[in-house]
Amino acid sequence: MEARAPLILALETSGETGGVALYRGRLLAEVTLSGALTYSRRLLPALDFLLAQLGLDLSAVEALAVAIGPGSFTGLRIGLATVKALALILKRPVVGVETLAALAAQVPESPLPVCAVLDARRGELYAALYRMVNGYPEVLRRPRILSPERLCAEISGPALFVGEGLRVFGEELRRRLGERFRQAPGHLREGRAAAVAYLAEHRLLSGEVDDPATLTPFYLRPSEAERSRGLGRV
Repeated sequence: MEARAPLILALETSGETGGVALYRGRLLAEVTLSGALTYSRRLLPALDFLLAQLGLDLSAVEALAVAIGPGSFTGLRIGLATVKALALILKRPVVGVETLAALAAQVPESPLPVCAVLDARRGELYAALYRMVNGYPEVLRRPRILSPERLCAEISGPALFVGEGLRVFGEELRRRLGERFRQAPGHLREGRAAAVAYLAEHRLLSGEVDDPATLTPFYLRPSEAERSRGLGRV
């Protein structure tokens, strides 16, 4: 795959932990970003650092990938705006990757269904359930907003959980699910740009790309500004 794969620049800005990766058939370099500083101050310096370490110029990038959500409204907007600007400058194809699918892709050989969860605030989770087929996530239950109680009611057997939602809801999920609750190791639970690149490469090699002009964040619920204007859940 590596010989014919494009050099992909991938961004993950959906949650508190994300980053930037360069990927061509395998991970070439990655910077993980986590903490209170906004992605707007760190993405481009991280990209410059990666390119310098590999001795590459930005023009070497052949495709762009970005996590489109669900997740942080601000983070998703920053990631998507950055990729759209780079696509305009470089004239490169763009692939959007759903955040929960990218989280599931971090455990590609899981024999158990993989439940990816993010904190949706207000006591709810963004959650989706996948099974891994030849190393890629296949949707069993599409991404939705659920209470922990409702999510647990839908988990009938052992499932492997990944995602930042475990920081907030991990103990409650463990208590409700008992032996059905399995948790991925810590280094596989948080969002990674490398996983976004991995899924984006699969789409690119299948001839699938997105139009950067129409690519939008996958929010699942309206932002605060939209709610203040009286718009319903999307």
